[in-house]
Amino acid sequence: MNLLSRRVLLFVVGVIIAVLVIVAAANPALAQTLLPWETTSGISSEQFQERAIAYRDLSAKMQDGGTIRVIVRLNTDFIPEGKCANPFSVLSQRWSIKRVQEQVLNQISRFDATTIHRFQYIPVIALEVDNQALTDLIANPMVVSIREDAVIPVSLENSVPHIGGDQAWLEGFSGQGQAIAVLDTGVDGSHTFMADKVVSEACYSTTYAPYGSTSLCPDGINPGGDDSEVGPGSGINCDASIEGCDHGTHVAGIAAGHGGTFSGVAKDADIISIQIFSRFEGDQCTDYGFVSPCIFSYTSDLMKGMEHVYQLRDSFSIAAVNLSLGGSQYEAPCDDVEADMKSTIDNLRSVGIAVVVASGNSGRTNAISAPACISSAVSVASTDLFDNVSIFSNVASFLDFYAPGDFIYSSLPGGGYNYKSGTSMAAPHVAGAWAVLKSKAPGASVDD
Repeated sequence: MNLLSRRVLLFVVGVIIAVLVIVAAANPALAQTLLPWETTSGISSEQFQERAIAYRDLSAKMQDGGTIRVIVRLNTDFIPEGKCANPFSVLSQRWSIKRVQEQVLNQISRFDATTIHRFQYIPVIALEVDNQALTDLIANPMVVSIREDAVIPVSLENSVPHIGGDQAWLEGFSGQGQAIAVLDTGVDGSHTFMADKVVSEACYSTTYAPYGSTSLCPDGINPGGDDSEVGPGSGINCDASIEGCDHGTHVAGIAAGHGGTFSGVAKDADIISIQIFSRFEGDQCTDYGFVSPCIFSYTSDLMKGMEHVYQLRDSFSIAAVNLSLGGSQYEAPCDDVEADMKSTIDNLRSVGIAVVVASGNSGRTNAISAPACISSAVSVASTDLFDNVSIFSNVASFLDFYAPGDFIYSSLPGGGYNYKSGTSMAAPHVAGAWAVLKSKAPGASVDD
């Protein structure tokens, strides 16, 4: 068979697969009947049924003639880089990831498809696609899964001695030589509580008209439509007039603030500030119970920020990443559903960086939010100063830690201080404690 004939055959097979997927999406119960066999493309009937449902759900959110942002996991082997046998294995894996990314992107290049981000270290790409490109991706055996690039809110809703931080200080361990990456709404580095602490900054924020979001990076949209910024000033707190934009400065203060009369947990640790939130307005806010305008983080922006932390691992001794945010809630570990995020967390964990995540503020007694529900994340629920579980805090049997989160006093943008409550306030206690422990044992792994 010559090359032209092979391409024609592959095209016909692809069309047949796409039609079957669309039919199955319209009636998922038919998927097993229509597709009871292993296809020559390597997609099983079970996978087809899953993809049919994914197509139905994603296409339903797509406006007529519009697009949707998706995160696509690709079919290639992955091992967290810190667990690879040698540098050659790392480079080989990166090359394999790049190759399959290029193959998938080439396949959809004839449709309306825009690359949001090609992740370097995990087999994932973030895309904006139209219905035709989505259909092609659904039918592509090089694709493992597709999910919406969903938006995630911040976890809204005198503690250091309570967790033994002051005792660690007396023993000479206060986070010195360590850094904590705060992926949040940005940090006011000019605050006296943050004096000389912010050592690296970045911003990953998105302007996307179909969802009504606008980038909150200091310089807005850069040439070429890339909303990201890296460098001094890029990780400053977002516009303080928007509810929630004081969140990151408060969180950073809990983790590593240093003051005259009181301090954060790791008072001598540095801060890496990465602003990952975007501005939304109208129904996008009120449908979630927020005042308009409001802020959410796209999943892809969160993952970009975590990838940036991984890139900084040789420039700073990074003890922990703090994520005081949360999305959907799960009653069991969510590794399969959140496989893309898990790969990102696993990469960081494999090089000794803990990813500390708030459990969420819905008051659930048997579930915690994503990404705290990922087994390799360090999940944290909130307690009051009497060690009672906070009424707002999510908890579950697979939760890792509890920490103070009720009425926590910390820094706010502009030089002030105030109280906040939430699992958002509990998580940085643990991130700070991680930095304190790493200042005593710099070579310790996350498992240690």
